[in-house]
Parts: sequence; structure tokens; C-alpha cells
Amino acid sequence: MTERTIDVIREAFAEPDEFTSSPLYRALSRTVAAEERLLALAARGRAGQYPTFLFFGAVHQLLLAGAEHQLARYYPSVAGPDALAPDEAAGPALLDFCLRHETELTGLISTRLVQTNHVQRALGLRIGLAEIARHTDAPVHLIEVGTSAGLNLRFDRYGYTLGGRRYGDPASPVQLVAALHGPDTLPDLDVLPATASVHGVDLNPVDVRAQADRRWLEALVWPENLDQRRLLAAALDVVAADPPQVLRGDAVDVLPALAADLPPGEPRVVFHSATRLHVPLDRRAAFDAAITAVGTAGPLWWLCVEDGPDPDPRPAASRRDRIGPALRLRDPDGDDHTLAVVEGHLRWVETLQADPDDSSRLEGDEEGRFAR
Repeated sequence: MTERTIDVIREAFAEPDEFTSSPLYRALSRTVAAEERLLALAARGRAGQYPTFLFFGAVHQLLLAGAEHQLARYYPSVAGPDALAPDEAAGPALLDFCLRHETELTGLISTRLVQTNHVQRALGLRIGLAEIARHTDAPVHLIEVGTSAGLNLRFDRYGYTLGGRRYGDPASPVQLVAALHGPDTLPDLDVLPATASVHGVDLNPVDVRAQADRRWLEALVWPENLDQRRLLAAALDVVAADPPQVLRGDAVDVLPALAADLPPGEPRVVFHSATRLHVPLDRRAAFDAAITAVGTAGPLWWLCVEDGPDPDPRPAASRRDRIGPALRLRDPDGDDHTLAVVEGHLRWVETLQADPDDSSRLEGDEEGRFAR
């Protein structure tokens, strides 16, 4: 490994902005950034894998599997309500744990992929489909890139409560709840296009019926997020009863063949969330081109939750208090629309000020629409 690789990984642990709901991981990240032996261990992941998620996921999996060590006392997922708050002894405990379990951690870090299946992100897909339904009555072919276990692809099996209003299946064991902010109203999330076909694409698909794969997904949930862990377990059970078709391979290689099999002229939707950041930099142009090419033989709606809004059109208070990526939709004409700003795991959604000059806004439309 190069010194440059170590420097990049050190920087990721030195500024772990992603761990917004994990005080433990924020504290332990400082230990990793300062300890060369831990950085070397974290560097064993495959190219493109986000090192903080992969490293802490591997440590967490061993602890969840019953590895006995004082480090476990800091993990609410292991110690429960008696878990210790991170203190000055937590960092040394992490170092000792990793040195004792270096072989097992190396095996996990070097072979596993970051496949965080936050089922809450199905809300972003549902919002995007509701917007698409305003423009087409035709059934759509849905493709999720980086689908992992395919939980988002069963979005129609879940219930949703957004801003106090309920949508979806009220009897589902998976109930997703999110706060709603912002000046504009939403389209009706129960008015969706029919799906003509559903496919996932993933480098290493997760088999929801395999216990080892399920345990890895559980390990990627941050230790404080107990509700998310329960939600994940419920969603895994729902999807295991009827798993969607997931194709193994790089999207750059798989999408052309998949798109060629779709009936010409029929609309297709490509969705991805927190996926592109794991694509190696030298492959991102090809990744984008492969998605664009899905629209060669039919209208393409490209929906994603990836980067922050640039520029961010929200008031200063919102930009300060609610930091998150944009839910973006590119229509078949190639025009990009920011539908909303969202929390990274879709725990809140903030709509934007509608553009009064938007000619697509229908007079008297009670449901409203997103800003263009």
C-alpha cells in the first residue's frame, strides 16, 4: 500500500462527518486516525470501499458474534442500555481488540463490501416514483444499482408516515416514519406508476435468506441505531418471502445487457442511493455513461440520493440545521430536478420553494409538486 493510500484513509477517519448519529464511531475514529496499525488494517479493503464503514462494520460483526472483550461494553447493540459512553479508555480498548483479532478482521475487511441497506431510503424511491407518475401513465421498468439485498425494490410492501400523513401498506411489519419540512407540498405517494419489471444490480448481491449475509448487514448498522436494526430485521423477513431478481456484477458491465432486454419504447427508472461514492474515481464516468445508456431505447428517469444540493437553494437556517444530500431526478429530456433535500437515511425530507414560472405546475393541483 502507498503512503498516499494511508493518508487518504487517515483523512476519512480524522473527519468522520458521516457518523451523525453515532457518538461512539466519532470517538473511535480519532483513535484510528492516530494509530498506524489500525490505518494499515483499514487499508485492506477493496478499491472504492469507504474505509470507515468497512472497518467499523468488521469490528461490529465480531462483537455481535460474541467476541468477548471490554470494547463490547461501549456498544449499545451488544451491551444494551448499560452501554458505556465513549471515554478515554474506549480508544485503547479498540486498539487492543483489533490487535487480538487482526486475522479475523483482515478476512472481513478484505472480502466484504459496504452494503448498507437502510430500508428507510425506500421513501426516496417512492417520492421519485410519485413524481414520475405525474408525467407518464405507462408501467415502468425499475432498476436499482447497488441494491445489496434488494430491500428498496420491495418499497410497495411497506407502510410510510411522512409529516403525519400515511401512505402504503398500514399492515406491513415495516413502517417507515420521516419528518417533513419545507414550503412546498408533496405529490400523493399512493399514486405511483405500475412496475413492468423490477431488477437490482450489485457487485456482490446479499442473499436475504443466508444468515451470514444478514449478519453482515446488521453489523453495518451503527451500534446506537437500535430502531434501525429492528427495522432492518423486519424488512429482511419481508423480502426473504419474495426476493427480487438481483444481477451480480459491475453496473458498467451489467446495465447494457439488462437494458437491451427491455421492450423498446417503454419507460425505465434507474435508482441509486449512497452508491456512487463507493465507485472508484476512475470508474465514475463509465458508471454514469452506463446509466445514461439505459435510456437509448426508451425514456429514462434517473433518480438518485447521492451528493448535497449545489447550490443549496434553502434558507440559511435550513442549510445549517438540516444537512443532507439532494433527492434528484433527471427526466427523459435530460433536465435535472432537485425534488427535495433529505437526511442521508431519509429520516426527514425538506421540500423546496416551488418555481412560480414552472409551466408544468397545474392550476388548482392540491397535491403540489417539487421545485424544478
